[in-house]
Amino acid sequence: MTRHIIFDCDGVLIDSEILSFAVDERMLPEYGITLGAAELARTFGGVAYREMVAELNARFGTEIDPAAYQQQCEAELARLFATDLRAIAGMAELLGCLTVPFALASGSDLARLDQCLSITGLSEFFEGRIFSAQQVTHGKPSPDVFLLAAKTCGWEPESCLVIEDSPSGVIAAGAAGMRCVGFLGGAHRNAGDEGILRDAGAEYVAGSSADLHRYLRELDLISRDHDGRG
Repeated sequence: MTRHIIFDCDGVLIDSEILSFAVDERMLPEYGITLGAAELARTFGGVAYREMVAELNARFGTEIDPAAYQQQCEAELARLFATDLRAIAGMAELLGCLTVPFALASGSDLARLDQCLSITGLSEFFEGRIFSAQQVTHGKPSPDVFLLAAKTCGWEPESCLVIEDSPSGVIAAGAAGMRCVGFLGGAHRNAGDEGILRDAGAEYVAGSSADLHRYLRELDLISRDHDGRG
């Protein structure tokens, strides 16, 4: 029985992935790599910088330093986030309707999570229940960050439902022994991405926060007093 929810952050709570991969698209040609933002989103959504850079180095024979590349991107993103970052429409209302405890588990570093949640006004929902791949050995698609969240909160993995926008996150949830719902409400996703989330193991794919609201209400995770308009 599902008694707890673990949310991914980027692309689920905040519309940051479209900004992040636009920065990658601009930065990577400096290292001889040309990839569009859409392809980067499909391949590396939910993946921490260290894992992404390791895969790029292996694929293209480059020697990008993960820490230096992350620092370069984060500096640009900090400026973008200050002016352009928004919470995904309806997510604050959804969080306020939940009847079960919930947490956040992300591939982003803690400092970035703190910045993003503060900018979008979502910090108050997750105080003391924010977990990052920075705190574990392996990022998604390994299950480490989800297992850390569950262990710290005192939850059994099988009691948790994960909300994820990326195949790597869906795979990580399954590896942790958790149910997972895919989410396509971020600007970097479209209806055509439903298949990649289902193939990764998502039991359902919500196209918007309103759709997610309705599904969670069917699972009795949202009060029946709310009408499901995310």
